[in-house]
Amino acid sequence: MIEIAVPEFNLKNKEKTTKDLVFSILVEESPKTLTQLHREIKKRYGISVSFQAVIKAINSLLSHDIIIKEARLYSLNKDWIFETRNFFDKIYSEQFKVNRPMKKIELGKDVTIYTVHNLLELDKLWNDLLTNWAKHEAKDKRNVWKGRHCWWLIPRLQEEDILHDFLLKQNIKTYNLVFNKTLLDKLSLRYYANKGEYIKSIKKDKSLNVDLSAFGEYILKCEIPQDIYNKLEKIYQKTKKIQDLNLKEVLDIFKENSEIEVTLIKDKFLADKIKEDIIKKF
Repeated sequence: MIEIAVPEFNLKNKEKTTKDLVFSILVEESPKTLTQLHREIKKRYGISVSFQAVIKAINSLLSHDIIIKEARLYSLNKDWIFETRNFFDKIYSEQFKVNRPMKKIELGKDVTIYTVHNLLELDKLWNDLLTNWAKHEAKDKRNVWKGRHCWWLIPRLQEEDILHDFLLKQNIKTYNLVFNKTLLDKLSLRYYANKGEYIKSIKKDKSLNVDLSAFGEYILKCEIPQDIYNKLEKIYQKTKKIQDLNLKEVLDIFKENSEIEVTLIKDKFLADKIKEDIIKKF
């Protein structure tokens, strides 16, 4: 069992400990050596700390399994992220009684409408549908999506990483077309690019709270409720640097109870057209 210990992330108007500074840097940056962390604290925060203080901070983070060391590089421990998120998910579910069964309505043999109750449930359903498809797909290995933000990366990075490791193992080619260029969108671009997948950002003024995905013979469409979408959009627009991101505020949005309809359509002709329209943008 990984101990749940969370350093201070939002350093604005807070007393800055060396441990918090190291944590904040590793949240935003790629893995770094001890020397690089020492230099980055001075460069980013204008604070002089001793080499010994950085070593002590790193050892504390290592002892709590918050970070890991590979060769000479330190980075955030994905297992810690996963366990911490699950811990708070469980508390939230138990305290606010948000667990409700997902609804499923079949309209004929080619259209299924699912109803989920928050963004976390939406992403879980989406991942399950992609996984089940990829397990059996032998011909068309294209998986495409377009929308305003890759919003699922904020609360479910671990699950997304597991999903795309599986998709890559199945030789699935993923194309993500993002209609915005905020800081968090740029981080999404870097994440998928580092996974060796296709992603492109296009600035689009028109408000779009619809996610459209096509894989195999299927089209998945979901529209985020406007009130939740507005809150989510506010997070993306106001986050000018990673320290501005309030994780508690974000998690509350993703857990907010609201019925979200997900439409799954089996139509090979239309699915192929959507895939072609998105892929030609790359």
